[in-house]
Amino acid sequence: MRMKVLVCAALLALAGCNAPVSQSVADSQRPPSSDVRQNFINIVFKRVYRHEAGDVVWARISSVVVLEPEKKIYAYCVRVVPKHSWGDWAYLGVSFTDGKILGATANDQRCRDKRLRYYPFTELTGMKT
Repeated sequence: MRMKVLVCAALLALAGCNAPVSQSVADSQRPPSSDVRQNFINIVFKRVYRHEAGDVVWARISSVVVLEPEKKIYAYCVRVVPKHSWGDWAYLGVSFTDGKILGATANDQRCRDKRLRYYPFTELTGMKT
């Protein structure tokens, strides 16, 4: 019985990990700076996905939002349509502080929030392998 309670608690905690963003987070949106865009390309895309650089057909980057004001942690999302994907979006949620990426979550549900504004990410679309 104790094990069932622990498992249920763990599942509930995990379910809340990708909950939609709160209204205060949505209200903190600002367009991504050129530094944010270049940092994503240099750290995430060139290192992790470099073999797929030429496979991006369409790319968008979201507004930057404040996740934790007291710790100065910010986040944004990148969504792309890979060349061989049947036109489906692939999402990546990224958190950062002081220009350093803290982590990234593939297919982060928060990136699908309708209140989040997206902008063309031409730097990523034009990359070659």
